[in-house]
Amino acid sequence: MKSKKIIFLSFVLVICLLIIVLAGEYKNTSSKELNGFKEDNQASKVVNLTLVGDFLFEEPFYNSVRLGDDPSNYFAKVKDYFLNDDVSIGNMEVVIGNDNLEVSGTGFNFCAPEYIGDLVSSLSLEVLGTINNHTYDRGLEGIKSTLDYFKNNTNILTVGTTLDDNYYVIKEVNGLKLGFLAYGYGTNQKVPSDERGYVSLYKDPDTKEILYEKMEREVSELKKKTDVIIVLMHWGREFTYEENEEQKTLAEFLNSLGVHLIVGSHSHSIEPIKWIKGENKTLVFYSLGNFTSADEDVSRADEEFDNAYQVGLLAKLKILKEDNEIVIKDIKTEPIVNYYDTSFRHFELIPYSLYTSDYEKSHYRYNQNFNRDFIKKMYEKVISPEFR
Repeated sequence: MKSKKIIFLSFVLVICLLIIVLAGEYKNTSSKELNGFKEDNQASKVVNLTLVGDFLFEEPFYNSVRLGDDPSNYFAKVKDYFLNDDVSIGNMEVVIGNDNLEVSGTGFNFCAPEYIGDLVSSLSLEVLGTINNHTYDRGLEGIKSTLDYFKNNTNILTVGTTLDDNYYVIKEVNGLKLGFLAYGYGTNQKVPSDERGYVSLYKDPDTKEILYEKMEREVSELKKKTDVIIVLMHWGREFTYEENEEQKTLAEFLNSLGVHLIVGSHSHSIEPIKWIKGENKTLVFYSLGNFTSADEDVSRADEEFDNAYQVGLLAKLKILKEDNEIVIKDIKTEPIVNYYDTSFRHFELIPYSLYTSDYEKSHYRYNQNFNRDFIKKMYEKVISPEFR
């Protein structure tokens, strides 16, 4: 009798286990079917980016600090934009000096004091381009001083100049590997041939020919190691709202190589944002303009672009990887106003949404037709509605 009971209980146990196993298999199969995913698919990977243009520091800003203004006030109203993202990117337009290098913010020859490096790094940036026409303003020592500052004092990655063979940088965020390259059209002070390996140019300094093979080789190498390719370009003409033919040609070429995002600078004014849709899809910011600056009357510009000089663009976007495809979406921008008062002091960066009538009327250039209406019309003229 006892043995029959044991057999019966064993049979019941086996049936229960079989039901549990089958139920689990059904649940797993149903889940896959309902969600439409294969077993090896991964959830979406998302990186939030913030983009700004040139960090251009000039003599009037240094003068305001010498007179007692607190430099940290400059970024007080824009800091939050950089805190709630994954990667912030800009262009370092000036050399960061050391004790051996003379500070200068005039004469198109720029070398910033070390506290400018502290100020810039206070924004929680992740990546800075260091190749532009001012890169060689203090020669090779200026390149070394700038790279040493960011390497030894910050967590910011620099790209565009190098003291070794690392011409690109990679940053992994939220499961995505982002690869960065940076190229400039040239430098104001010509780089000697034996030092050209330290700077990343897209144009030969002697022949002025575009270095297509160099860029193709470097992008191809970086693609093997990353999911997303981002290229910073210092290109085009100054004081214009439109991209030129060279910019278009380069953007289309980078698109053909599979670059996902191009971040442009140099014009000192905002330029359009456009999609290039060939075999690949590339988002191009032709120029974000000046993020910082300090020149009230640029000798090379008329009143229109003296005013445009005071406005940069801050952009926010998301990069996603879904089903092995890279997608860029949720692109939003806002003009950022470079404010200084009628005494040419008290510099602040003011988002347009916070640029009140009091700021407007006390701006140094208010009597030169720099006002909210000018900024709004320029923004709407240059930036298409899908990116505002």
